[in-house]
Amino acid sequence: MVRQIVRGRLVVTRWAAVDRAIEDGAVYIEDGIVQETGPFTTLSQRHPGSETVGDGTQLVMPGFVNAHSHGRGVTTLRQGIPDDPGEVRSVGLRLGLSVDPYWDVLLTSARQLEGGITATMHLDTNYGYGPVASYEDRLHRVCRGYTDSGIRFSVTLAFRDPTIDDPYLDERFLAGVPSDVRPEIEKWRRPIPSLEEYLGLPGELADDGALLQLEPVGVEACSGEFLSRIRREADARGFRIQLHLLETPYQKAHALKRFGKSSVERLAELKFLGPDVSCAHCVWFTERDIEALRRTGAVVVHNPSSNLRLRNGLAPVGPIAAAGIPVALGIDNLSINDNEDMLQEVRLAQLLQSPPGIGQATITPETALFWATEGGGQVLGIPGLGRLEKGSPADLVLTRLAPIETSVLRHGQDLAASVVQWVRQTDIQEVMVGGRVLVRAGRYVGGNRDEIERNAYESTHQWTLTPGVSLVRRKIVERYSAEHVTVEPYYRFHSRS
Repeated sequence: MVRQIVRGRLVVTRWAAVDRAIEDGAVYIEDGIVQETGPFTTLSQRHPGSETVGDGTQLVMPGFVNAHSHGRGVTTLRQGIPDDPGEVRSVGLRLGLSVDPYWDVLLTSARQLEGGITATMHLDTNYGYGPVASYEDRLHRVCRGYTDSGIRFSVTLAFRDPTIDDPYLDERFLAGVPSDVRPEIEKWRRPIPSLEEYLGLPGELADDGALLQLEPVGVEACSGEFLSRIRREADARGFRIQLHLLETPYQKAHALKRFGKSSVERLAELKFLGPDVSCAHCVWFTERDIEALRRTGAVVVHNPSSNLRLRNGLAPVGPIAAAGIPVALGIDNLSINDNEDMLQEVRLAQLLQSPPGIGQATITPETALFWATEGGGQVLGIPGLGRLEKGSPADLVLTRLAPIETSVLRHGQDLAASVVQWVRQTDIQEVMVGGRVLVRAGRYVGGNRDEIERNAYESTHQWTLTPGVSLVRRKIVERYSAEHVTVEPYYRFHSRS
């Protein structure tokens, strides 16, 4: 049995809890599971001979959970794909990302761990389509990358409805394409596996150590039969579901035009939504959508940086949270500074949801930290994840206390607000997952950090603006610019004068 005591000047057992911080505290761990928390002197006397982690000067807190990501160590911007709105940006993505998935996942895992993220949700979008065997091979490499990194993880398998046609690959569009460009675009055609082929993947991945989830891609366009089948399979196999929901105004407009109702209302009517479903982005919600989602118990995964970078707008997370809908935070490999800084994502989420005006309800720093810990734990479906209590996974972060020591210990200022505003990623010193130390002195030590980064970048082929890509991007801009989108953002500009 491996016995450890993690020691801290302040120990936070969970956010959004009364009397959560223990001064001169400790966490006692057996074989990677938290058994007890309390004063260090008490636990050290009760469990002699335990390995001690931490020097007693640090802040100890639960590890962060990244509830929505795509496993891109080499971010899309570094691959040359601009931060355009999703409909335009997807042209580059559909060509298939070029980085070796094993090294890409190792790199993002190392970066996430260095940022205090101890568990992550990987949604594998499989932009490149292709035979199911190719997708299976990619997923094996993805799972092996996470396993070798040491981070706790879940993988969502993205399933595409084969009945949905790509309007830029059909004959009507190709007939008007110049002859010198058409061969390039025709090469983008790849077979979409049948749902039966997709559903065989979990069995093939059973030995890869991943918690598996399912996603119907492009939920605003999927047939009811396709959605219902995925729901039944998830129920039968005990899988959770994550999906992209109302990320862009055009997704909202498409569902309204095709089905006469919003995607949220349609999913609720199909009984697709439930507490085991997490919905990323949720930017273009209405009050009716919020109420419909509330009744289902589904979780919203807020991605503030990604929503800003891709010009999707501000998600109405304040009203969503006020309605009692569970919220988690995801970085989406599109953080403001293009790294995996969850502390900055927490800060951004909290400040963006603070409406102007005296007396207006705001998101508290403690709530935002809860979203980044236990909120994400609900998305992954791991009991106890995101807090440090008996039976919880021993996933925790040790940071320098110096940035907040005076404000909190001497002047009694709010701990959560101090952490959100003054603790930075560079203050993170040690990170543990299941009792295993994976970051020391702020640097990933679960593998050769320099080799991981070098191999990831050496496996990358830069995306280029070919004639075919340029043409399709231009056609997409023309189409959507001419299309009258009768949806308005939940949040409006403050003033026109």
